[in-house]
Amino acid sequence: MTQYFFVDESGEPGMANAAGSPYYVMAMAQMPNRERIADLAALRLELHLPPGFEFHFYKLNSAQKELFYQAVQPLAFRVRACVLIKQNIPAHLSGLTGADLTMELLTHLTMRASPLDIANDILVLDGAPESFLKALRLRLSLAYKRLGRERPFKKIVASDSRHDDGLQLADMLAGAIRQYAWANEAGAYQTFARKMVDLWQVDVE
Repeated sequence: MTQYFFVDESGEPGMANAAGSPYYVMAMAQMPNRERIADLAALRLELHLPPGFEFHFYKLNSAQKELFYQAVQPLAFRVRACVLIKQNIPAHLSGLTGADLTMELLTHLTMRASPLDIANDILVLDGAPESFLKALRLRLSLAYKRLGRERPFKKIVASDSRHDDGLQLADMLAGAIRQYAWANEAGAYQTFARKMVDLWQVDVE
């Protein structure tokens, strides 16, 4: 059965922005479908927010965040994530552009998963241009052929997080993982920690 993998990030991947963003976090939320999430629709109603309100980690106050993480606990999703602390970046990644670093981390995060977990599924990225999608398809193709594996994604698409609940979930997960890994604040992270299947510290293999 096809699974959907929604990817969003916290921080900037480019090393030129290290002073403003000393970290980079990527979260991949696995869900069984791409439908609007009824629990989030109910939460918008409870919070007196418009039906099209976008849940974004840095736009919500503490009370709203707490209600969000409570609301998504019953959902069937799994999480993979990578955390890069830029001062600890491995030498082979340090010279990459932001786009290339994102592709490298996303490819490696994907290939860390068992072929039984990611195979012939659909990857959804927030607002990625077609040039990035094309380059990522090639990067993944080379990786799975080198390892003799079935292709991880039969389709890689861009979407607008304003209208995609899966991407909003990925954004909120990335924000909570950032708080846990960088600021040592585990409250939000603990609400979905049991659904984490891979938390990859990039400088630790």
